[in-house]
Amino acid sequence: MKRIKLYIIMKKLLSIAIFGLLLYACQQDPVVKLEQKLTELDAAMGGASVTDKAKAEEFIKTSEELAGLLEKANPDKYVNLLLKAAGLAKTIQQPEKAIALYQMVMDKYPQHKKAPTALFMIGFVQENDLNQLDQAKATYESFLAKYPNDPDFTDDAQNALKQLGKSPEELIKEFEQNAGKPQ
Repeated sequence: MKRIKLYIIMKKLLSIAIFGLLLYACQQDPVVKLEQKLTELDAAMGGASVTDKAKAEEFIKTSEELAGLLEKANPDKYVNLLLKAAGLAKTIQQPEKAIALYQMVMDKYPQHKKAPTALFMIGFVQENDLNQLDQAKATYESFLAKYPNDPDFTDDAQNALKQLGKSPEELIKEFEQNAGKPQ
């Protein structure tokens, strides 16, 4: 009789253990799940050309969610996700969102190798999308103070400051005046 009870108890425990394992296996790691969702959204929104704005907005939200999970464990992936989401926000005419995402990179990882990109892009969006020339000037100046030797954007920031607020006609006139002068 004891053997039968023990057998029944063991059988129930084994069934519970198997059920638990199956349940655990069916639940995906949230990081993997979000990465898969981003892959699907990227294709659905039309990639870089963005044909579906709603999917692009969902991509941005999902990127933020995934970045939050990776912030401490994988700084490079965190930064890359936010930079891509920020660029996408700019593409779909959400400049304030783009700046907020670039700013998240600057706040969390100002020493990251891609932090200069984030700071420069804040100034670029302020200048070109929001026409906030005073803020753009301050941002470009901050960029040059923090990253004076950045190989990708130092020249761009210096040129942006020189050209800030000038009309296309003024820029053409300046170019024509300087065209004949030796460098």
